[in-house]
Amino acid sequence: MIRAILVDDEKLSRNTLRVLLDKYCPEVTVIAECENAESAKVQTAALQPDLIFLDVAMPGKNGIEFLQDLGDIPFEVIFVTAHDKYVLQAIRFAAVDYLSKPVEEAQLVKAVASASKRIQEKTGKQQVETLLHNMRRNTDMQEMQLCIPSLRGFQVVVIHDILYCEAENTYTSIFLKDGKKILASRPLLDYETLLQDNLFFRVHKSFLINLKHVKEYQKGEGGIVIMSNGAELEVSRRKKDSFLARMKEVFKF
Repeated sequence: MIRAILVDDEKLSRNTLRVLLDKYCPEVTVIAECENAESAKVQTAALQPDLIFLDVAMPGKNGIEFLQDLGDIPFEVIFVTAHDKYVLQAIRFAAVDYLSKPVEEAQLVKAVASASKRIQEKTGKQQVETLLHNMRRNTDMQEMQLCIPSLRGFQVVVIHDILYCEAENTYTSIFLKDGKKILASRPLLDYETLLQDNLFFRVHKSFLINLKHVKEYQKGEGGIVIMSNGAELEVSRRKKDSFLARMKEVFKF
């Protein structure tokens, strides 16, 4: 049984979530509801929940500030948000579960199953810490951190340290500037979607590159891009023009 607290300033949203939990997630027992961060802090200390469903945007202190105030976070978190693009990106980078309002039952069931697994394995704390780090780095997207799921769990890296990603069937090899390589248990398309607004560009069906680490481009049918570690990566013919346009946009040459 998972003991949960609902934290949301909107009573209707709390009621809707409670009904969905009762119907689709019987393993979750709601032990308290809170309408603000101050109440949530008191109830969390008193009841020691396993899981908190946390609204991001609330009057007074928001959900992120609530977590920052706690310091130690001994519970799992599922964010419930209709918030802005930046917050959602920070959440996705940290691989933290979230529900978009209005909450859909399939989305809820998936998030609860993921949280349940982390509760059993006690692996979620670093993901929340990664999110809080990302929220403090909102002026420099490349200084944000990314949780990369692997076969042994997950690893956290600074986005600027990623040189490029290479497709490996349904997996992705992620090459870092220190020479290390991480085999991620997600396809390259996932990382293209996740990182496309953060100076990454897919130059080929097999390669997603960090434009900040491009050292040289050599002309050809599609061409070759040389990365800061010396790796030579093919640019596909159909990606050539859009890649060069993006480089000019970023580096103003």
